Amino acid sequence: MPPAPPPAREEPPALLTAVVCGVCGIGGLGLLAWALASHVLEAPVRAALVAAGLALWAMASLHWQLARRAQRCQVAAEAAQQAALQASAQLSATLDILPDGLAIYDADDRLVLCNTRYREVAPGITMAVDYGTRFEDVLRRAAASGEIRDARPDLETWLAGRMERHRSPSGPEVQEVRGDRWMQLTERTLDGGGVVVLRTDITDTVHKERALKQALADAERAERRLHEAVDAMPAGLDIYDENDRLVLCNNFMANLRPHLPVQTSLGKTYEELLREGLQHGIPEEARGQEELWLAHELALRGHRPGPEVRHYPNGAWMHMHESRTPSGMTVVVRLDISDLIEQRQKAEEARQESQRMRQLLERAVEALPVSIEIFDEQDRLVLFNQQLSRMYPHMNYAEHLGKSFADILRYSVQRGLVPSANGREETWIAERLSEHGSRTSNLVQRLADGRWINIYETRTPENYVVAVRLDITDLIEQRQALEAAQDEAQQARQLLQDAIESLPEGFALFDADDRLVVCNAQYRRLYPISAPMIVPGSTFEQIARYGVERGQYLDAVGNEEAWLAQRVADHQAAIQSVLQHLTDGRWVQADERRTPQGGIAGVRTDVTQLVRKEQELAAANAKLALLSTTDGVTGIGNRRRFDDRLATEWMRCGRHGLPLTVILIDIDHFKLYNDHYGHLAGDECLRRVAQLLQATIRRADEVAARYGGEEFVLLLPDVPLPEAMTVAQRCMDNLRDAALAHPRSPTAPIITFSMGIASVVPRPEAGSDTLVQAADAALYRAKYGGRNRFEVFDPGA
Repeated sequence: MPPAPPPAREEPPALLTAVVCGVCGIGGLGLLAWALASHVLEAPVRAALVAAGLALWAMASLHWQLARRAQRCQVAAEAAQQAALQASAQLSATLDILPDGLAIYDADDRLVLCNTRYREVAPGITMAVDYGTRFEDVLRRAAASGEIRDARPDLETWLAGRMERHRSPSGPEVQEVRGDRWMQLTERTLDGGGVVVLRTDITDTVHKERALKQALADAERAERRLHEAVDAMPAGLDIYDENDRLVLCNNFMANLRPHLPVQTSLGKTYEELLREGLQHGIPEEARGQEELWLAHELALRGHRPGPEVRHYPNGAWMHMHESRTPSGMTVVVRLDISDLIEQRQKAEEARQESQRMRQLLERAVEALPVSIEIFDEQDRLVLFNQQLSRMYPHMNYAEHLGKSFADILRYSVQRGLVPSANGREETWIAERLSEHGSRTSNLVQRLADGRWINIYETRTPENYVVAVRLDITDLIEQRQALEAAQDEAQQARQLLQDAIESLPEGFALFDADDRLVVCNAQYRRLYPISAPMIVPGSTFEQIARYGVERGQYLDAVGNEEAWLAQRVADHQAAIQSVLQHLTDGRWVQADERRTPQGGIAGVRTDVTQLVRKEQELAAANAKLALLSTTDGVTGIGNRRRFDDRLATEWMRCGRHGLPLTVILIDIDHFKLYNDHYGHLAGDECLRRVAQLLQATIRRADEVAARYGGEEFVLLLPDVPLPEAMTVAQRCMDNLRDAALAHPRSPTAPIITFSMGIASVVPRPEAGSDTLVQAADAALYRAKYGGRNRFEVFDPGA
């Protein structure tokens, strides 16, 4: 609605104006008259009074005119206000007629004009908006109503973005409201400031666009499916429009015409495509007479009397069918009938071959070692070969041609040619007739002369019966012999099974495919965990894996797959015994060998007692070996242990070019120690020294040994001379710290060492004793150099 007109300015009442004007007029006239009439007044005074009277009268007259003009202005203002009200009402009614919402905001972004449609947040939902309301407030109230879908997730963010676009409008904006309704907002700034907002319901347009897009998508999908269906056709398809231009062809045709790419062929006329084919020499029959062939082909276009068969350069034969649609389009379908042509050719070849084979067959039937007889649909004999006459010499089959099978059967029974029919002739004949040509298995018949005949009968689709008779006397005799042999084999197999079961060891036989064939009960008892899998047909790997997964083998725990792979490999090799430790503490020895047929036969022996005795013996031998290499007094290695390790390390260090060091140690004046303290104390001193030396070495491959008497030796592999000197010094320091008293020693009041050090990189041509001799020479120098010291071997000394 238009804004209300401003209130009219208040004017003085008309009566008051009239009184003032009257008083002023009368007073002025009276004063003028008195001044003119009075002669007692002086001239200047009379002139002043006259002037005052004239002034009063003029003022009254002027005031009266102003009052009259104000009255006329008021009347005009009231008339203008009335006209403005009528114009506003008419403008409001006009705006309300508009189908779109319209609003005008002033430079302060306050509403100054809008129609009823603008107040609708959504169709059918209105909100009260007063003039002077700011645009942001109107927008917030509309968003808070929940009708604007874009504002629902985050109202403040949406409101900020909408206000930014409102301040700088750039183009129409589409807005979705509840109920799948759509509004288009168009804003334009005014020259003097302010914004015009137009709100249009474009729901129908959106829905139509959506429907149009869906229709286009459906059309594209339909077109794509059509092309896919056309390309999937097992026949070639060409479609030409009413101007005989190619508009569609499938992949079949593209492959058939590689000289005409599809993209360049579409849009060309049938004649243009034919000419391009002629340029490539297609078809072959047109060569040399291209224009004549082209004219003939174009004359037939659309008027072909029926389908045609054409031969293409790739060797294919095509059945071409051409037809016109009511709209003038031409549809050409080409079906590959190469197989049919080939079959027709083959059929003709087969017919000729059949004639030839028929002649051969007639000769072959006579040459067959079996008898042949054929009965027609009335069960009459129509054909037989000479082998049948030889099989039944007492019957003249030539005389029986044309006779029924029943008559021939009765003839043979009456002459006793079928022993199984004796005594029950009629019953036997009835049974034989009922199964004639319908047996599902062969009939074995014994003749009077002891021969056995196998009879096979079949009925042809023409209801003929073909009977084949074969003398199987030899086969029957062989089968009887085979059955007797099988009985003997079964007895032998049972004897073998009994023998296997009586074995005290476990026995198992695997075939060439490594599947269990047979085993005895002892085999299952030895492996109680694997017993459920130890059945004929199981492979060795399956049986072994079953036991491994259930912890049957102690050696396999923690490395199951590696153990299983090695066990299967040993089993396949079948050349060595395998010792297995089971979870119940038993030891089983597996001995396996290959059979001539490629299988594996194995024996399992419980060797628990033997293994335990071997373990006890090994422990005793280890203890004995330890005693043989241990010094009985000091508990460290003896001379034998030193010599063995020296020989080993000499070879190893020589192979790898590593240094090998020997420190030979002698207790200074040990004889005086024995003489002073006695031999028992001397032995205890030797033990203390041995413990000190053993504690000095730090690596597992280093050896501390008693070399003899009061002499000790240290063997230090891969230890260069500087480190060996450090070891020697550490020995002397440890001995000094131990402070073993030796009051009779002329060198020191405690036990001291003299030591000789020698270090070399072993050479194959030298012996290990050279290293000991070098250390002994260094020891000699230490002794005669004052003792309580060590010397290093110097080859030049």
